Order: sequence, then C-alpha cells, then structure tokens
Amino acid sequence: LTPSPVAAELAAELAADWTHIGQLEHASVAAFARFVLQLLGVGAPPSLVLAAQQALADEVEHARLAFGLASLYAGAGVGPGPLAIPTAASTTTTELAAVVDAVIREACVGETLAAFEAREAAAQSEVPAVRAALTKIADDELRHAELGWRFVQWALTRADMGAQARATFAAAVAEARSGVARDALAAAAPQLRAHGVVDAPLRAEIWAQGLREVIEPCAAALLTVPRAA
Repeated sequence: LTPSPVAAELAAELAADWTHIGQLEHASVAAFARFVLQLLGVGAPPSLVLAAQQALADEVEHARLAFGLASLYAGAGVGPGPLAIPTAASTTTTELAAVVDAVIREACVGETLAAFEAREAAAQSEVPAVRAALTKIADDELRHAELGWRFVQWALTRADMGAQARATFAAAVAEARSGVARDALAAAAPQLRAHGVVDAPLRAEIWAQGLREVIEPCAAALLTVPRAA
C-alpha cells in the first residue's frame, strides 16, 4: 500500500507538498482547540461542542497521514515542529459576532472547499495508500464544514447578524474567486495529481464549481433563517 518508487526530483516535490499539507493539518488542531473554547464561551449547544472535539481529533489523524506520506516520499521521517501559538486575547475571543465571522471564512468557505479538493484529489490519485488517506480526509473535512454551517445557523437565530454574515460571506467568496483567477493561469502538473496533490489549475476548477454550486446557494439559504423571538 506504499507509493511505488518515483523519480528523485518528483519524490522531493511530493515530499514537500505532503509536508506542507501536514503542517496545515497540524495547525488545524490548534484552530479546533480554540473553537471548542469559543463554543463554550458563547453557550453553544453540547452537540456542537462534541462535534468540534471530534474535529480536533480528526485533524490530529490528518496530520499523521500527511506526514506519513511525506516520510514515504522523502525516504526519511518527517513530522511537525513546534507550533507558534498566539497569546493575544483576541485569538480566543468569545464575542459571538467575531466567532461567526471566523467560522464563515474558515469553515463554511474554507473547509467546504477543502473537502471538495480532497475528494477530487482522491479520485485523481493512482496510489492506493494516498487515495485511502485522501478519502478519509475528504469525509472528515465535509463534516467539519457542516459543523461550521450548523454553528452559523445557530448563531443567526440568537443575534441580529444577518447583514454582517452576508458581508463576510461576500468577502470570503470574493477572496476565493481571486484565488481561482490566479490559479487558473498556472501550468498543469498531472504528475502531481497522480499522487494525490491538486495542482493550481485543477484547484481553480474545483473551487469555482464549489463556490457556484454549493457555497453561494447555501449561504443564500442560510441567511433566510429567522431569528428566534
């Protein structure tokens, strides 16, 4: 189930790509730890707190899988180093409006697109071990995205934040579309796709479709949720 031997130059590139993915997943562990505290601080339902705790555990496993693949391609052990943890009080704010703003950007948009990207990466991969890892990551990231949407839905019934949420969605979508325009101009790298790494043009296609078919219509539907009396 391990990747077959590849040319040294490609192996080095793949090791670097999977190391970067591992670092992002490692940082997500801290992000979900912070989110658990924020959920408790804003009085979120226990079901959301429990889901966030599970997401934290998922990210630990994602980092392990990514660093494991990086190690296989590198031919040596690869793992996380110390993670810089901001200490400013604002990083763990429990102000509902600030938490909603972050969740829209990081989960409703970011995690949703990440789930689609991982799913397509799994489909493109020709390496069984990589495909299996990416399938798990895609399933988990989709649940993390759903958690974000559920939290924002709950928050919008607790406070009059419709205008803020609409503006945040618009800004996050515009930022993602800017990335789509940039990535669409880059050169394709099919040799990376075969090993589960999404190149820039493929990412542009995935994101454009995800924004158009899922995120924008879901945001529009979400913002019709009535506030509780």
